[in-house]
Amino acid sequence: MLDVIIIGAGPYGISVAAHAVANKISYKLFGYPMDFWKNQMPQNMYIRTPHDLVSFSDPEGEYTIQQFAKETQTNLESPLPRTVFVRYAFWFAEKVGIEFTPEFVNILSFNGQYYTIVTESGDSLEAKNIVIATGVKDFQYIPSPYKELPESYVSHTLGYTDFNKFRGMDVIVVGSGQSAWEAAALLHQAQANVKLIYRKKRHIYGGSRIAELILRRIGDIFYWFPGPLKKLLWKAGSITVPIARFLKPLVEETVPKFANITINQVRVVNNKVLLKFTNGDETFADHIIVASGFKIDLDKLPFVEDHLKSQILREEECAAFPKLNQNFESNLRGLFFAGPLSAHSHGPTFRFILGLDKASKTIIRSITKQEES
Repeated sequence: MLDVIIIGAGPYGISVAAHAVANKISYKLFGYPMDFWKNQMPQNMYIRTPHDLVSFSDPEGEYTIQQFAKETQTNLESPLPRTVFVRYAFWFAEKVGIEFTPEFVNILSFNGQYYTIVTESGDSLEAKNIVIATGVKDFQYIPSPYKELPESYVSHTLGYTDFNKFRGMDVIVVGSGQSAWEAAALLHQAQANVKLIYRKKRHIYGGSRIAELILRRIGDIFYWFPGPLKKLLWKAGSITVPIARFLKPLVEETVPKFANITINQVRVVNNKVLLKFTNGDETFADHIIVASGFKIDLDKLPFVEDHLKSQILREEECAAFPKLNQNFESNLRGLFFAGPLSAHSHGPTFRFILGLDKASKTIIRSITKQEES
């Protein structure tokens, strides 16, 4: 029986595994390495977090992105290209001695004493502890009325590594956040006829280094905040995260933008999508790309058995999130969450890369203490 199984081979899963290796804890890391960053996002776009704050976590803080740049003679730009970030991830994994098991987990169950997983190849493994670090891939959100359209006419921003298939087509991007601006910029570069439409009265640019440092610091102490302060921070966090400033020149002078517009009807007419607005206007497009982000919801994790889901206590303010203790552990001994699913208990920091160090150190420290006791 393994000490820990880590589900999710992105930045959080890799960092947790790095600490498991250093502490000589037996583990398996499941998932396709950096799949979300490598195969689900445009590669000719950038990381919104400043490059000096994107390092993964190892116990000694030795294998930073700065060390990667030095050893590989890589120039660290701001903003940082996603391709460089992915290269750094694999370099980090090799340096700390991580072994990947490139398979998805199909089933996770719990018998009251230990956890069992079944992989996509049919293998079954048992572990004393589970760390769920699967990111946001399972939580993509397409609101009504777009869900009723055929898939050939509407899609979510997730899954596009480029937008070349839309060359010469009329495409409307719906949304006012980072992913909407990225999609619009890349569609323009792919020579699509793109428009941005969103409900907010205006869009906001931000993402300074100081703001990122503050957000990282909040992640260290959020759990201990009184309830009213947590609610206030979450209310503030429900507002659209500011768009990274590097996108401003890529969109402002190139993409038509239409703010303060609400779409109340979409339907297919003569092989085009007709969009009708509440102000009475309407327009046509060949395709709609919905940049509506993700809605975190534990119940949407496809591999967690329903019986296990029903045993996990939820946050009182939002039942979509598991209620976690200070160690990122649920009410079920040995079941930990890292990344976005931990964000309601530990704060908005853990929706981003900035929470890697805190989460991975805390989780493995807790598992190590359990093994010693």
